[in-house]
Amino acid sequence: MTQISQQALEAAVREYRDPYLEKDLYELGAVKNLGADENGKVTLIVELPYPSKGIAGGLKQIVTNALENVDGVDSAEVHVGQKIHSYKVQKDIPSVPGVKNIIAVASGKGGVGKSTTAVNLALALQAEGARVGILDADIYGPSIGMMLGVPEGKRPETRENKYFVPMEAHGLQANSMAFVVTEKTPMVWRGPMVSGAVMQLLQQTLWNDSSSTCPRAPATSSSPWPRKSRSPAPSS
Repeated sequence: MTQISQQALEAAVREYRDPYLEKDLYELGAVKNLGADENGKVTLIVELPYPSKGIAGGLKQIVTNALENVDGVDSAEVHVGQKIHSYKVQKDIPSVPGVKNIIAVASGKGGVGKSTTAVNLALALQAEGARVGILDADIYGPSIGMMLGVPEGKRPETRENKYFVPMEAHGLQANSMAFVVTEKTPMVWRGPMVSGAVMQLLQQTLWNDSSSTCPRAPATSSSPWPRKSRSPAPSS
């Protein structure tokens, strides 16, 4: 049987370039294992650093074909997973348990589609394989609950009389001022009271993960963020 060159295998893998980051898999640090057995079977494990369910199938097919064209290779098996890394927060900003990254959707003007954008962005990230939570930081006119189809009047569960359990809707974890007050509740809040309410919703919600970070969201924003996404077990 022809000896399989490791350099030839690596060169075949490098032929694939990420369509978004425009780097090969080695430049991305996405190749976790590449090897061949004595029967000519090559196994590659790839772990992309962002939600990537939509391109996983194409990546698998392209790289499989490239590997099987290497001399001596009888078959190739490519496993594609993902592991979302957290960005470091500023030194003096405390991390938020259960949150890994945040994308703040904000505007200095009302009625421009912040909530619509946030919901669509959150659902798109989820469709790509991320675990996503969404916080409606609009104190005066929260609408995320309505957009997600959460029944009016439904309230989140609490733990230890201190923490909110986020609502589940369309696979998203969500929390909003709309879940804890009614339309008849007066909200004549300004400045520190608004900021305090947003921080309470953010930091006292039990987002379903144990080790992540997130900076604060502006009071005029609706904020979706990808949560920790573990790489799925390799499968052929």
